[in-house]
Amino acid sequence: MEGAPGPGVDFRVLGPVEARRDDVALPLGGPRQRTLLALLLLESGRPVTVDRLIHELWAGEPGNGAETTLRSYVSRLRTALGAASAIRATAAGYALDAAPELVDARRFETLVREADAALSRRNPRRARELLADALLLWRGRPYGDMATEGALRVEAERLEELRQHAAERRVEADLELGLAGELLDELEAAVRQHPFRERLWHHLMLALYRAGRQADALAAYHRARAALDEQLGIEPGPELQALETAILRHDVPPPPAKAAGLGRQSMPAPASRFVGRERELAELDGQIQAHRLVTLTGVGGVGKTRLALEVARRAGQRFAEGAAFVDLAPIADPELVVRQVAATLGVREQGEEDITDLVSASLRGTEMLLVIDNCEHVRGATAQLVDRLLKEAAAVQVLATSREPLGLDGEVDVAVQPLAVAGAAAGPPAEAIVLFLDRASAARPGLGGDERTLAVATRICTDLEGLPLAIELAAARAKSLTLDDIAARLDDRFRFLVSWRRLTAARHRTLREAMDWSYELLTDAERSVLRRMSIFAGGFSLDAVAVVCAVGDEDGALLVVDRLVDASLVISDEAPGETRYRLLETVRQYAGRRAAEAGEDEGLRSAHAAWCLELAEAAAGELSGERQGSWFVRLEAEHNNLRAALANLDASGDTRQLLRLAIALTRFWYVRGYLSEGRMWLERALDADAEREPTLRRRALTAVASLALLQGDYPVATRFAEQSLDVARATGETRFEANALSNLGAIVLAGGDVPRAATLLEDAVRVGRTAGDERILALAVNNLGDLELTRGEYERARPLFEESLGLLRARGDTANVARALFNLGACELQLGGDEMAEAYFKEGLGLARDAGDQEDLAWLLEGLAALAASRGRGERAGMILGAASALLEAMGADYKPFERRLREGTEQATVALLGEAALAAAITRGRELALGDVVELALTGGD
Repeated sequence: MEGAPGPGVDFRVLGPVEARRDDVALPLGGPRQRTLLALLLLESGRPVTVDRLIHELWAGEPGNGAETTLRSYVSRLRTALGAASAIRATAAGYALDAAPELVDARRFETLVREADAALSRRNPRRARELLADALLLWRGRPYGDMATEGALRVEAERLEELRQHAAERRVEADLELGLAGELLDELEAAVRQHPFRERLWHHLMLALYRAGRQADALAAYHRARAALDEQLGIEPGPELQALETAILRHDVPPPPAKAAGLGRQSMPAPASRFVGRERELAELDGQIQAHRLVTLTGVGGVGKTRLALEVARRAGQRFAEGAAFVDLAPIADPELVVRQVAATLGVREQGEEDITDLVSASLRGTEMLLVIDNCEHVRGATAQLVDRLLKEAAAVQVLATSREPLGLDGEVDVAVQPLAVAGAAAGPPAEAIVLFLDRASAARPGLGGDERTLAVATRICTDLEGLPLAIELAAARAKSLTLDDIAARLDDRFRFLVSWRRLTAARHRTLREAMDWSYELLTDAERSVLRRMSIFAGGFSLDAVAVVCAVGDEDGALLVVDRLVDASLVISDEAPGETRYRLLETVRQYAGRRAAEAGEDEGLRSAHAAWCLELAEAAAGELSGERQGSWFVRLEAEHNNLRAALANLDASGDTRQLLRLAIALTRFWYVRGYLSEGRMWLERALDADAEREPTLRRRALTAVASLALLQGDYPVATRFAEQSLDVARATGETRFEANALSNLGAIVLAGGDVPRAATLLEDAVRVGRTAGDERILALAVNNLGDLELTRGEYERARPLFEESLGLLRARGDTANVARALFNLGACELQLGGDEMAEAYFKEGLGLARDAGDQEDLAWLLEGLAALAASRGRGERAGMILGAASALLEAMGADYKPFERRLREGTEQATVALLGEAALAAAITRGRELALGDVVELALTGGD
């Protein structure tokens, strides 16, 4: 929180005042500084006035300069606590914001309150544990030597009284647990130390009586009476007198029969150890304390039952009658749900009485955690029973497991996720890998834990997406197979992952059976949509479900998807601007098999490819306008689907659709840096569709040439661009010819043939001016300007770039504006116009950032690095150079002639400022910066 002490600070006042971090005492200074800390802790979070602090610290007699000295104490404490804002100044004074769990006195009070509540609920075992923890916090007199007077003395006395109360309540809990004989020595010492505390005498008399020593119990009463009469002149109170009478009559009630805490516990004891999920266990413990119905939901095999058992094992001790476990998996008839619960609880039918009435009556006044496992197939009957029990048995709490929530008011739905497969770089292995190795070691004792074993185990768990059932089934195979053998067989996981244990539950014997269990609970419509969802790769949106899964509209898609999310078969993820959905790979493969069995797979691939093509072609028309940024984001989200569609079209031999999709994706590949991938698909489509549709072929040739150009593969780029020019001329369309001339000229220029480039680009501009297409003319003029830039003719280049920028802005072509701004900035930089150069570069950088255009980002960063070097800011220049080169390398892009010359000049200028070693270090730091941080650095001008 804001204003909190440094991490890990623990304040201790139940004894001498201390503040510790990682169990190491912090240097708090002298007595007055410690007293100041104690006073602030006493009012934790609330301001303490300066006047009051001075009065307390100097016992009402402050000397001159007390306020100045107080400020000094505050400053020193802030330093000691490790955070400048730990103690905050307010208009009223000073305040220390220490969370209650960081102060031992506050923790003590919380534990005592919880123990009192547990005793009132007839749960002495839990109360005893809480009170033992509370009393262990004490190290001596509260506030130590600080509590001699004033507010701290009053507080210390209050805490001492609460400590005595806690000790007495702990004895009460022990008496309820039948431990009378073990308490006698402790109670004798207590009444000698506190002879006027009648509650202690009461406990001693009760303990003696329950230990079979009636006469000694009566003698203790007379000792208590004598002490009170001689010292205080009073008689024992009514409670003590009543106990004496009960002892005389042998009418003292025995400890409650339920005190042993065994109650109706029926928790299975798993044969293997529980692995991981410590964070989930802690969160669930909190949920159970706060809510009466918690349901664990998740896909089959995710580990709901095992997690519920572990939660109940840890939390059950807080309940007077522990926890009871009811497994509904064997029950097929909803009418049998209540009878299964009754059998677990030991409730027998009685004549004509309704069994639900009997179960409810048996739980009234009972404090218990009722675990109901595998509710999904009898969800309605289970929900009806749980609803009644929660209403009529106020001390009962329910922890349920189900593939979907029960749907009751007040229910907390906790989605159980697969185990983590990736751990910290330098930390222990992730939970999934620990589980796999634990179970594999049981199957093959002596299995090593070397780096190779860990690497293969990680590969297996990653492939299985951390699904515990799949991991356990795979690990069991280690008895007869190496880990490499196991990893190699996971492509056929539904046949391979089979358990041969005879007593394993049917739905956990194979991965297929676990999926069948969920699938059979769906309606026909839900099964159909789930099967069709298997075609998606890497996630999907509602509109995609509506189109591809034949739902018809988004409203209909939402209804079915919501049901599948509830059934834990579809996972929903929040993404910017929309909710996206995905299937675990195991679910996707299962659904795909079901689709193949239903004969749907071929039509499904066709529908998916058609949707991807429609999306890509719609995007292609937007990737040069104001909305290009959002379209790039959308295409990135669907990238895996687009890849799958390309592969399916290629496999089916539909070369025309393959060519259309590859052409539509070219700018996305170019801007986002997927250069090799784009070239591969375009070249493959061109090879397969060599003669048909000149327009498509020309566009594809232009596209692959542009990607090869950015990669620096000039011979290949030239060859494709020349073929594109031939096709364009054959069509007789002057705008296509102008575009092809412009593209070929840019490629030839980058390859170093300046004379040929000049001829081609001058022809491109000449033809472009007659073609009537302003975008093509703008690009041709820009490329001619690039020729002059490469020649070093900056005065001639500048008006060309200005014309190009004007044409682009006029038609709203934001796609190419950033490049034109870089070019103009480069001219200004070379001509000495630093301020104009900076304005152009920064405007372009903002546009490129918003579009996610990696190439333009890199060039604009190169320009700003050069500007920084020209201003003598070598460190900044080096870092921006590092970031730019990292971007280009990630894309596989190469420098063109002017850009290479610009970089070399920047490096030389920066070496002169910093030296080679310092420049190398700055470049390394820049390469390691996150892209957002790099852009912020470049735009703000900060080092």
